[in-house]
Amino acid sequence: MWAFFRMMMSAALTALAVPFYLRWSSAQAELQLEKMQKAVHFTPGAEAPLPPEVLAGAAGVTISHFAVGRLFGLRWWQAILSLLIGVVLGTGVFVYRMLGEEA
Repeated sequence: MWAFFRMMMSAALTALAVPFYLRWSSAQAELQLEKMQKAVHFTPGAEAPLPPEVLAGAAGVTISHFAVGRLFGLRWWQAILSLLIGVVLGTGVFVYRMLGEEA
């Protein structure tokens, strides 16, 4: 019972962080696309399609999830399962908010 509670708390914390990360990373990707479009006439291939900050942010969210799982005393499979649940829930919240902004 307590293991399930700890696993769901870990998933909830990840689900809270994922929408903020996705919004930030999509803004970073848009800025990168603008940079690539400006640079295409002068230096082809000079800009990376995915900024390193976005990859570092994804690694940070993942590492922080496993650190919280370690604090909660989760086993490795519980931490991975809670990561998957948190990412799915967080992505669902992000998509729901994006659809609400378009309407």
